Amino acid sequence: MSNPITRHQFIDYCKRRLGHPVIEINVDDDQCDDRVDEALEFWYDYHYDGTEKLYLKHLMTEEDHARRYILIPEKIIGVTGVMDYNGASSSVNMFDLRYQLRLHDLYDFTSVSYVSYEITMQHLRTMSLLFSGTPQMRFHRHKNRLFLDTDWNQDVAPGTYIILECYGKINPDVINFEGTMNVTANTTQVVGTGTTFDRVVSKGEEIVIVTANGSITTRVTSVDSNARMNVSTTFSTTETAATAYIPGNADVWGDRVLKDLATVLIKRQWGNNMKKFSGIQMPGGITLNGQIIYDEAERELKEMKADFLTQNTLQSDFLVG
Repeated sequence: MSNPITRHQFIDYCKRRLGHPVIEINVDDDQCDDRVDEALEFWYDYHYDGTEKLYLKHLMTEEDHARRYILIPEKIIGVTGVMDYNGASSSVNMFDLRYQLRLHDLYDFTSVSYVSYEITMQHLRTMSLLFSGTPQMRFHRHKNRLFLDTDWNQDVAPGTYIILECYGKINPDVINFEGTMNVTANTTQVVGTGTTFDRVVSKGEEIVIVTANGSITTRVTSVDSNARMNVSTTFSTTETAATAYIPGNADVWGDRVLKDLATVLIKRQWGNNMKKFSGIQMPGGITLNGQIIYDEAERELKEMKADFLTQNTLQSDFLVG
């Protein structure tokens, strides 16, 4: 199958490219899994198809307030911004200057120039940046913690929603939830035991809940805590000890660049395994030489990584001004 849709099919495809089953590929199954994981990590970091831009909505809880940081789902590899949660600059009411400008100076686009309005709005924005600034945050992908450098008691009290601009991995594997879940009839709430909802799933993701009566495919509408979330489906029955998983994006396994990268990494592992047998005479006059396979794979891998930096990453926008 040239377009694999599972990890097993993907590994078989890579082995066939290297000559299997005509040639014995001396690589253990666990080693193949490790090389595929290595290929995925590199693909996430350097290929524009490996991640997607997300807007993550988070409801501040008492637990967040107590520890002074927010737990971010593991699929998130970078947070690029926090939308302004400062009430002074985010709310617009009838006493707000912007409201009055639109009401009195911009009531008719056909007869009123909007040049002065635009200049005034830019001036107000500059004043807001000068006196209020933008929300400051710190995030590290290996800790999965977002620290907000702000007044936690006033700006992000429990019950406040914040919206994060971030980038997340496009995971091809099925991700199983830890723990068990209970659902109640005529509700959309899922309550977990031993779960970590806020570390695994985010708003908008598709999940499959497996109950004694079958499977329910739904989408997450909100994640309130590590043991409580809401989905788009209203449950018809009460279920206990249910399990859930996130279906993988099977189309990733057919990505041309990912297939090339994984094949080269498995080839290098094959050559590394066979290097210790170099020079051994086999029946029929064949001589093993794993060093050649290893060197070929190293050269191909070096060329491929160079191509990643020039061809497979999004180009930076030109600065105009």
